[in-house]
Amino acid sequence: MRRRLTALVSDRLLLALLAVTAGLVLWYATGPQSRTAQVVTAWAFVAAVHACLIWITRSFARTPGLPALARRFWRAVLLGAVAYLVGDLAQVALAVTRPDLADAATGGTVKIATMSAASAWILLALLAAPIDLATRRARLRFWLDVATVMVAAVVVGWALVVPERPGAMLDSAGPVLSGPVILLLCVFVVAKLTISGTTMFTRACAVIGTSAAAIKSGADLLASGGLTAGRLHWFLAMTVAANAMLTIAVRVTQGQFARNPLALEARARQRPYSLLPYGAIVVTYGLLTVAIWRHEAATVPIALTGAAVSTLLVVLRQLDAFRENAQLLTELHCSLDQRETLAARLQHQAFHDGLTGLPNRQLYSQRLDAALAAGGPAVVMLIDLDDFKLVNDAHGHAAGDRLLKVIADRMRSCVRSSDTVSRIGGDEFAVLLSPLAGDDALEIAARIVREIEAPVPVDGGSARVGASVGVAFARPGTTGTLPDGEALLREADHAMYGVKRDGKGSYAVSPG
Repeated sequence: MRRRLTALVSDRLLLALLAVTAGLVLWYATGPQSRTAQVVTAWAFVAAVHACLIWITRSFARTPGLPALARRFWRAVLLGAVAYLVGDLAQVALAVTRPDLADAATGGTVKIATMSAASAWILLALLAAPIDLATRRARLRFWLDVATVMVAAVVVGWALVVPERPGAMLDSAGPVLSGPVILLLCVFVVAKLTISGTTMFTRACAVIGTSAAAIKSGADLLASGGLTAGRLHWFLAMTVAANAMLTIAVRVTQGQFARNPLALEARARQRPYSLLPYGAIVVTYGLLTVAIWRHEAATVPIALTGAAVSTLLVVLRQLDAFRENAQLLTELHCSLDQRETLAARLQHQAFHDGLTGLPNRQLYSQRLDAALAAGGPAVVMLIDLDDFKLVNDAHGHAAGDRLLKVIADRMRSCVRSSDTVSRIGGDEFAVLLSPLAGDDALEIAARIVREIEAPVPVDGGSARVGASVGVAFARPGTTGTLPDGEALLREADHAMYGVKRDGKGSYAVSPG
């Protein structure tokens, strides 16, 4: 706050604008008696303000380091300010020569024409600025929003101006387009550009500028009821304040950029949508209701048309939003399906052998512990392939991998679907049988030995290995409880190495 006050005090031009504007507004608030003095003073001050605007925007557009987008925009504002000044000078001449005319206070033909052209030019510069919307759908929604507010602005302008101008429609179009329409559209576009983070002006500039537009709209509303002696000084006070605030807004932006070259950096978006179009349609229907209630024949057709068009625009925007939501839901469902598929794949990879597809040691241990915890009979077999290294040496690792896959399939065919066959090491396998009688388990062990010994076709011939199988039964120990899974595996391992010592190619039962 102290830095802002220091910057304000050091800017003499900004202080002068604030002081003179405040003094002039206070003078008008006292209700001076001379109409000529009021009108001439107001338009002379507005001309001086726009002359300052020309000087400020000219120097600001030449500031080193100003972003190219901002430089183009402020050059466009400079041309608009020149047009404003031309209209102001013509208006001062009209006020001096014919102060009694109504147009001397509200604006003559030249003033209205130049103000309309300049405001439209600046508005086009605002609309032409990129608004950081990457997708076609986002740009479509933006322009639908602009069109909705434009319709509301026309209806508001018509309601403010036309009831006091009962002439032909074309005669009324000029005041409508030159006043409320341009100002309300500027409010909308400045707000949209501020939200989107476009780097052309600071937030302070946007707030002051939109406040000026609101004050000017209030002045137009006041003038719509006719500028009697009791209203004229307030209309001129609001007109003076609004025009001065626009120049002040530019000067504030220039000062902020001079103190901080990053002041025009893009700002974070507050919302991905704007409530202005919905407020605009509410205003349109409100004015239609008022026009019908007051029996305003000139306003009802325009308000009714505006309500229908704005409703159509909002419906189109909502339909586009519905389509986007449907696409997002479809993409979300696809993402969820893909996530579930990926999770299932990762789950399978975490608990299965990548080569044979058999459960790995971790899953085997979990199933063994679960079987023992259930308290039923369980049989553990540990199988080690005999002379597997010779296959790798003679035929290569690809042949060894093929042999492991074939042996895995053969072992699966030797047991039931409720049993578990697992690869727990390079050429080591384990089998979990539950529940099964002891004689049946030994028969399965013998079958596994026979199946594994059968030759396996490989590139360049066939390969053959044997199997040494150790068998361990889950029996209660001295305490009456079953041994744990690791203890059973150790028993089966000891039995298997006993087969290795006795000549391989057979099975043995652990005595434990």
